[in-house]
Amino acid sequence: ANGQRALRRGAGSGAGDVSGFSAEWLALREPVDAASRNPELTARLIAWRQRFATFSVLDLASGTGANFRFLAPLLGREQHWRLVDHDPTLLARNGAYWPTAGTDRGQRQSLCLDLASDWESLDFQAVQLVTASALLDLVSADWLERLAQRCWAAHAAVCIVLSYDGALVWEPALTGDEPVRKWVNRHQRRDKGFGPALGPWAAPEFKTMLERWGYRVALCPSPWQLDAEQGALQTALLEGWVDAASEMAPDSRSGLHDWALRRRALIEQGVSRLQVGHWDLWAEPS
Repeated sequence: ANGQRALRRGAGSGAGDVSGFSAEWLALREPVDAASRNPELTARLIAWRQRFATFSVLDLASGTGANFRFLAPLLGREQHWRLVDHDPTLLARNGAYWPTAGTDRGQRQSLCLDLASDWESLDFQAVQLVTASALLDLVSADWLERLAQRCWAAHAAVCIVLSYDGALVWEPALTGDEPVRKWVNRHQRRDKGFGPALGPWAAPEFKTMLERWGYRVALCPSPWQLDAEQGALQTALLEGWVDAASEMAPDSRSGLHDWALRRRALIEQGVSRLQVGHWDLWAEPS
């Protein structure tokens, strides 16, 4: 359960544990996630989907269903989705929604399951796509290796987006930005319930794993570009990162407090810009 809670925290947003991964946090980040996805890899997924009359999708750590809402209208025709998350409250936020634009018909199943301990009981058979968003940086190498093996055994394509890559770039720059980034990235490597997390190194490592299983893999950047319009999201990230940095460097809390006050003032003035680096991954079985 502890590991699955980590999946539903803001660590997967782009570093640091942010705001508890409530439904409100997921709603705050959803439009930015959608705008940040790499269009080339989305196009490859759409092309892969055209091979199948009926398309079956397994969506891991689905939360309130943002990945489903983004992809289902693009994939079109008949689709079968299984949305997997440990939190029944988040799964219930999916409601009865089915995006009809571009979709002939579809089925959707919500499955409450702890991916840290029970995910291997999932049925991967007859799945054409395994997908997730903001997941890889929270899990361990061993967990990812098992996932790669299960995807290969099912001959499923893999599309996992918005994995944090370790880059945090604020404008205007302040003294303290780089120490905070380093502390946050160290925090990302802590055990989230799946063993030692790979953090910013997860997406490149998963690419290597999938290639060893015979996949053709593309890894492309999908950074968040946040400006004044995303002030609320910047503030939520700032608060989470200060908490994470304080855990890693408790002797620096006074300096962190001063840094955060200056950062918050820039956000409130509408002059703060923030880039958070992410990777999108697409893998197609040979």
